[in-house]
Amino acid sequence: MKGLFASIACLFERKPHLPGKLGELSEDPVALAEILVLFRMVLADGIVQPSQLTAFERICEQHFGISPRDMPELHALLDSPKARSCDAQAFTLLSQLDTEARTTLLKDMMRIADANIVRDERDDRLIRRTANLLDLDPGTVGAEKRNMQ
Repeated sequence: MKGLFASIACLFERKPHLPGKLGELSEDPVALAEILVLFRMVLADGIVQPSQLTAFERICEQHFGISPRDMPELHALLDSPKARSCDAQAFTLLSQLDTEARTTLLKDMMRIADANIVRDERDDRLIRRTANLLDLDPGTVGAEKRNMQ
């Protein structure tokens, strides 16, 4: 009986508030959807490549202000029920972004894909599918990226 009461009590306990940018991120479903889509890129070929994970973490720091020391908490947040709920509606949420923000998201996905020595067909497929869902042309975004280098 004590176990049952302890379980019920846990349901009503306040969840710990995430510090700083992670706390803001956990309350911003659009930004969380962006990070989830970027993380999908890391997982696209079924193997987490260290180079792609590093690229993902750099993007999170540059675009979302997430400190490298907070990455373990970010990964836990991405595996939380809140993130899974957001993931289910990611593209509906991302449709709220303007064209520039959606283009930046697609470019960041390409940065993650390109961090691997060999770009996998599954990476390209995810980029094309995401571009289509974001109403963008991946060829145009890729050409812009090449011209910037």
